[in-house]
Amino acid sequence: MSITARLLGSAVSHWGEDPWARGSWSLIGRHGTPQDRIALGAPAGERLRIAGEATHATRAGMTHGAYEKGAEAARWAADLGHSRVAVVGAGMAGLGAARTLAERGVQARIFEARDRIGGRTAGVDVAGSGFDLGANWLQQYDENVLARLAEQLGLTVVVTDFNDPLVLAGPPVPENLEDELRKRLAVAAPDAGIADVIDDWLRDPAPWTADEIHRLVDAEIVMDTGAPLGWLSARYGFEPGVGEGDRWIVGGYRLLTEHLAGGLDIRLHQAIERIRIEDDRVVLNDEHEADAVIVTAPLPVLAAGTIAFDPPLPPAHRDALTRLGAGRVEKVILRFDQRFWPAHGYYRVHGPERTSISEWLDATEADGTPTLVGLFAGHWLGTLWAGTDAEIAERAAEIIRRAVPGPR
Repeated sequence: MSITARLLGSAVSHWGEDPWARGSWSLIGRHGTPQDRIALGAPAGERLRIAGEATHATRAGMTHGAYEKGAEAARWAADLGHSRVAVVGAGMAGLGAARTLAERGVQARIFEARDRIGGRTAGVDVAGSGFDLGANWLQQYDENVLARLAEQLGLTVVVTDFNDPLVLAGPPVPENLEDELRKRLAVAAPDAGIADVIDDWLRDPAPWTADEIHRLVDAEIVMDTGAPLGWLSARYGFEPGVGEGDRWIVGGYRLLTEHLAGGLDIRLHQAIERIRIEDDRVVLNDEHEADAVIVTAPLPVLAAGTIAFDPPLPPAHRDALTRLGAGRVEKVILRFDQRFWPAHGYYRVHGPERTSISEWLDATEADGTPTLVGLFAGHWLGTLWAGTDAEIAERAAEIIRRAVPGPR
């Protein structure tokens, strides 16, 4: 059967290689708990605070969680009477912090290592339309502060039903299997990893099959985290949030970040490597002074020691950094000259190897041009994400072509 759909354009993410991300979103390791998120976000004295999605106990891994924690840190700094506050990072937490400070009449300056704002939101133009290589959805829509902003700005948002993907390769997962998985994870030992629970289950999988259990784990955990199952906490690694009224923004998060950045003092290409806390000031890179600093760098960047703190972070913060981490989920955007997939909205494709998993959003509604946004995790990243972006895009396109029945 001939393949007729031609790629018009593509874009590929590289979050695992990005030195200012070092992964996707934060996760809880097998020795950690949500309390580690709280500890990491607690003030370190009266002049330093870490903020971001990793410090939110109930909205971790989500843009509005990052924004909320940035705004919270800003209120803390303002309430202490600081008049000049440095903000490290121009992602959602940094923008939330700086905007809140500005609203309170506090001078805020953002230092951003990249050549752009947005952090792990990353707008790109693909064949004439705007999309996201990073965060894509407004999650927990009804209680999402950024969703309210999107409504105020009149942005177009589209509902995505994560709970009803069309499985294009292989049989669907039995409906009641996820409930059983969650029950087993909830009663696991405090320091158990998800792999420990799965291994124990596979010793007696009936009435399900081992293949059904593996497919469930790939779809619900590997795809959602991109992290090794042996490292992920059984009790806390499978966090809620995804699939709670999610909607994606037509045109991308860039429409929000550009609005939020308006009027702010943002210094691009300004990587902060050293933060010194003194009795009456903070000093960044031995040259920039402020009364306080809010650090919104992603958790893996902090854990890697990319920023040196003098004095060192308090023990509770350092311990939290050892128990939290991040996985790797990559994205590919594919624009075709014709549509070859069925109308459904959201799709899942399993590969032949365990943990080879991808999910696909049909973004054609943005402007009528046939477009798929693919998320990849697990085994496939080791085989697909090599060579040029064009080569990666072609491999990803071949996976979805082969998964869709009929002419393509």
